Amino acid sequence: MKNLLNSLFFVALVVAAFFWAQTSMKDARQEAIAQASQRLALTRDIRIAQLKSEVKTIYSEIRFWADSKPVQEDMGKIIQSWNELSSNPKARARQLYITENPLSPNYKADFYKADDGSSYSENHEIAHKLLKGLTKRRGYYDVFLIANNGDIVYTVFKEDDYATNLLTGKYKESTLAQGFREVKENTNLNHVSLFDFVPYAPSKNAPSSFIQTSIIDVNNKTQGVLAFQLPVEPIEKIIGKIFEAGQEQVLAVGSNYMLRHRINEETIKEPIRSEAIERALKGETGVEQLEDYTGKKTITAYAPFNFSNNRLGNTAENTWAIIAKQEVSAILKPVEKETRKWLYQLAGLVLFSLLLTWLLTRRKEDLSTTEEEDEVI
Repeated sequence: MKNLLNSLFFVALVVAAFFWAQTSMKDARQEAIAQASQRLALTRDIRIAQLKSEVKTIYSEIRFWADSKPVQEDMGKIIQSWNELSSNPKARARQLYITENPLSPNYKADFYKADDGSSYSENHEIAHKLLKGLTKRRGYYDVFLIANNGDIVYTVFKEDDYATNLLTGKYKESTLAQGFREVKENTNLNHVSLFDFVPYAPSKNAPSSFIQTSIIDVNNKTQGVLAFQLPVEPIEKIIGKIFEAGQEQVLAVGSNYMLRHRINEETIKEPIRSEAIERALKGETGVEQLEDYTGKKTITAYAPFNFSNNRLGNTAENTWAIIAKQEVSAILKPVEKETRKWLYQLAGLVLFSLLLTWLLTRRKEDLSTTEEEDEVI
């Protein structure tokens, strides 16, 4: 009877330990999910704050340079000498700085001055020393000076858009041309136009964004437009582009569902969609367990980010979805590892207890047998 009671007690203890383990495992999973949700929400908010700071800096910087005396003077001189270059200044400029440029295509920006004796080339050299340095210091892809009539009278890198017209030329439908028209049509002379990243043909279809504003002289007259071509690299420095499987990942997705950065040095050329992306592009913010664009279960923190506050206001066209996500399996992996370790320990304890009980029972039976044999003798 006593052995039966001991066995029942042991069984009850094992059952209690099992249910306690189940409850602990559930609590540990919930805690891991909660901590991951807080961490991903914080990552999302930090990235959005960094993006806002970067855009604000670019807005401030282009107005600073447009208002600077060197740029204003360079613009005035280049415009005047451009009109004196020939009866067809665009064709002559392309001949001097593209067709007859002695440097290879990747090094055309190192050509400061054509040896044609023109005042345009003299002024080009002065402007080039200033603006080429600006592209290096700030990492801009290119810098443009654009006349009021739409002629691109200067660029740093002399790509195929140089010396074309943004109102009538072959790139009149580009976002560079759209931004130029917006600046010219705006009654606020300090207006800044910022267009989202799209492939730009003159730059081998590299994703490019353009920010533009008017250059205003001392008489409050518009001399032309200053434009910066923005590459994706500053965005990638904020968002990150190298990710390992299972790690936290941040995505910036535009209103066209295209990523605004590379992933592991690869450009994703197809649109990506998920419920979190859809919600963020609609202006919603949240943290939920959702499937990502690959179909994997993730904890996802999502929120909208308005890339351009000026162009057309806060519209869906300018909205990005900022996504911070991590696979649920990766989040729970440490918990599962600890759970397996604990279960192995519990199983060992059960086996040890069973063995100890068996040995004690055998010992007791042996002692009883010995006592019975002594009584017979």
